Amino acid sequence: MPSNDPSSWNVEPLGHSDLNGHGNGGQVSVAKLGERHYAFVGHMLGMGTSILDVSDPGSPEVVAQIPIGENNHSHKVRVCGDYILVNAEQLGARRPFEAGLRIYDIRDPSSPEEVSFFETGGKGVHKYWVDCDERLAYIATEDEGYHGAFFMAVDFSEPEAPREVSRWWLPGQHLAGGEKPGGDSGRVSYRLHHPVVLGDRAYLGYWDAGYVILDISDLERPEMVSRRCYTPPYGGAFHTALPIARKIGGRDWLVVFQESLTLYDREGLKLMWVVDITDEENPVSVSTFSVPTEGFDLDAGRFGPHQPHEDLDATDDLIYAAWFGGGLRVVSIADPYRPVEVGHYIPPTPEGQDSIQTNDVFVDDRGLVYIIDRLNRGLDILEYTGPR
Repeated sequence: MPSNDPSSWNVEPLGHSDLNGHGNGGQVSVAKLGERHYAFVGHMLGMGTSILDVSDPGSPEVVAQIPIGENNHSHKVRVCGDYILVNAEQLGARRPFEAGLRIYDIRDPSSPEEVSFFETGGKGVHKYWVDCDERLAYIATEDEGYHGAFFMAVDFSEPEAPREVSRWWLPGQHLAGGEKPGGDSGRVSYRLHHPVVLGDRAYLGYWDAGYVILDISDLERPEMVSRRCYTPPYGGAFHTALPIARKIGGRDWLVVFQESLTLYDREGLKLMWVVDITDEENPVSVSTFSVPTEGFDLDAGRFGPHQPHEDLDATDDLIYAAWFGGGLRVVSIADPYRPVEVGHYIPPTPEGQDSIQTNDVFVDDRGLVYIIDRLNRGLDILEYTGPR
């Protein structure tokens, strides 16, 4: 099937929204507020955050849209009870811009109110993980005096006055402290993409520096447990390191995503890795997953992995993966040594767009699946109907 042709296997479309003409999205998060379900979409450009009532998945309704300054994007959003947290990051090289993290009160989702702005530095905040119980945000941010993004813990137990708890960086990033970038040269970049937190560990996708397991049992003094960085042609662009909260086959697992960045023939294969972290000081990659390229138009846009639904439980042993031109892929890791696809969905490509570019995926508490396109397609609401 060419990549601009829709295709579905074990996934049924339920609803769609063009987000009032702002079809580009970076992230989607869904939460039940009261008796209704709402989707929150962070946009790549032209708009900040869209809020949709998705209680009826067949008829999603935009109830509010939060604008953003023209030199910024706030393409990420996380829901935490009565609040959402959205990033502020420089858009391209545009100036002036804001750098940090915004908190909004969403007790009335149709009328969100800004509560506070936590200013960071550099280009700002890229992506982050939120512990709603502890009211902690674990962010990837830049700051003056540092080379690239690093790890920062932010306490927002008082939403009106968030505060930094600690920061950690890979040695070589703290230029103001006299360090020199280690391993960075030309197109190689040692920087944090974002953390995922489980218990007293943070799992960091550290781009061309691989992935890091960080001990945060003493949150004010994080310490590295281990780091793995693969050599070419398998190295680079480590985006997400997703820990699985339960054992599978009696062992502990980490699912790692690289990000496909350019046209396929310019950068080669990017993969989903399954890593045994039973001995967390010695992570061992035991298998990979990729989507066969046969039949796809690889000149139409990015094709390859980007982002999984960050479900720590890996419910039903399933990984829901946003695969750019490959749409949504549903992958079973019931046997971590042999991950296998059990469903997929490639939405119709909108007019004027060369290929679908599925950027993010989320699964709500009803089991409904949401995918967002980074260009112009908008939001699709789906249901996985395959084996569990």
